[in-house]
This record gives sequence, C-alpha cells and structure tokens, in this order.
Amino acid sequence: MEVKNGIIIDGVLHELVETKRNDCLKCSLRDLCQNEFGNECLCWIALASELEMINNEFKCRGKVTVTLSHEESKNVGEIYRNGVKIDKEEL
Repeated sequence: MEVKNGIIIDGVLHELVETKRNDCLKCSLRDLCQNEFGNECLCWIALASELEMINNEFKCRGKVTVTLSHEESKNVGEIYRNGVKIDKEEL
C-alpha cells in the first residue's frame, strides 16, 4: 500500500485524505489535536502533497509494521570501463 500523506502514531497509520466535510468530526486524530494543540489541527499540514487540499482529514488505516530496507547497488566495489566490467585497473 502506498501512502503519500500520512503519519504513524503508536504503530497506527493515519492517512491525510481530501473530504467534502469542512469540520473535524470524523478525523481519526481529532482527539489528539484538541488535547495537544487546542485550535490548531494536524490536517492543516500538507505532508507531501503536490496539490493543495482544501478540506481534509486523517483516516485511520490500521496497525502497520514499518520495515526499513536498503538495497545495495550491484556494482559496489566493481570497476566498469565503457560498460564492460574489468577485474582490476590496468596501469
């Protein structure tokens, strides 16, 4: 599942989605915003949005496990000349 705008809190994914609503009644982070930020809302932050969302809210997408992976380039430590792999540099 690809999420472009989201936040993970305590292992639960909340995705920022556009809505027709203009209030926070169904936002999954409503209680957090009211308790921690008062009149400010997390949904006002466009996390990675290319388009500006006018009405948005967070939707709970459930528990997630994040696994970080690092792919090593196949040519690490190898020498290529003109697209051909060589064993060692010739002097």
